[in-house]
Amino acid sequence: MQNYQQAAQTYRMNQVNNASPLDLLIMGYDAALASAGQRDLERFTRAVTVLRDSLDFSYDADIAMGFFRLYQYCADLARQGEFDEAATYLRELRDSWDQVRKQYQAPQAAATPANYKPSASMGQGLSTSNFVMAG
Repeated sequence: MQNYQQAAQTYRMNQVNNASPLDLLIMGYDAALASAGQRDLERFTRAVTVLRDSLDFSYDADIAMGFFRLYQYCADLARQGEFDEAATYLRELRDSWDQVRKQYQAPQAAATPANYKPSASMGQGLSTSNFVMAG
């Protein structure tokens, strides 16, 4: 069993190390959604904390604050045992970011302007350690 856990941890580290900021953001949502499905408050709180802590308030404080408030609301819902409702909000956000990822990975991604900057919530502060602990 130890070898399996070690192999899974190594796989996860490789996955995170090779991920884009947008991929890391989606992984954060995935961790939160999995935790909500298991009704695991501790893991859910860690995952939402990773999402919250990744916000870049210097880019657009209003947008970042909106996400911050939504993440806090989801954490409050989970503390009240309302995991399904919290997951509904997070799933919508996750699916929206996944659509963005698909759009920019499509062949027309080559036409993305050179001055394209990711938004305030696109995982700017995410790191390997965030996802190893949250996952």
